[in-house]
Amino acid sequence: MTSELRCVFFGDSITAGQYVSPSHHWTTLLRERLTNLEMTHVVYSVAAVSGETTRQALERFPTEVQSVRPHVMTIQFGLNDCNRWQTDEGLPRVSELAFEANLLEMIGRARRFGTTQVILSTNHPTLRTTTFEDGATYEDCRRRYNEIVRRVAHDADVLLHDVDAGFAPLKPRLAELLTEPPDVLHLSAAGHAVYADLLEPVLRGALLAARRMAGEQPLPAGVASAVEREASAT
Repeated sequence: MTSELRCVFFGDSITAGQYVSPSHHWTTLLRERLTNLEMTHVVYSVAAVSGETTRQALERFPTEVQSVRPHVMTIQFGLNDCNRWQTDEGLPRVSELAFEANLLEMIGRARRFGTTQVILSTNHPTLRTTTFEDGATYEDCRRRYNEIVRRVAHDADVLLHDVDAGFAPLKPRLAELLTEPPDVLHLSAAGHAVYADLLEPVLRGALLAARRMAGEQPLPAGVASAVEREASAT
């Protein structure tokens, strides 16, 4: 029987909570909510760096993930990978092929070091209107990289947290859910709350599944049924 579960939130500025008070971060909200649900044996860590791509994140994977050996982890990247800098002459910071390969390597490394539940997240819509040399907009690129995330989640058989789909019905409120101009990309406090609402059932189910796999006591029938219903609904 394990004495504790370890969960790592791995990502870029969306996971780091840039421009928002730590008390409003979705990572903070989820820790508080799940603790209130008697998840008392979970140790959380936030391993997130603003502005980072998957290529850069793999360099710190050994120290921030492998050394922790988490039972559960969330992976959130793409908004920087799909971006294009003038110094790269129209190329994305990380190509689509490399982005897919990097996500697959993260999943493979996490599993090798004992992670049984990986949650892969798409990225929310933004109000960025940048148009690149080939006519593609920033939002076009974000959507393409989201499709890669969905494909990797399916092919690697990991949990998908489809933030993009969850934010879709909230389009009329999008300005409220994002930081003010000129940024209009990062989540506001209200956006973090929505993000937490969307991820909560997925993360709760993953933690409970990891606890079972780690040898904890079997879940009560009522709790197990609730988890199964939530998993089938997401």
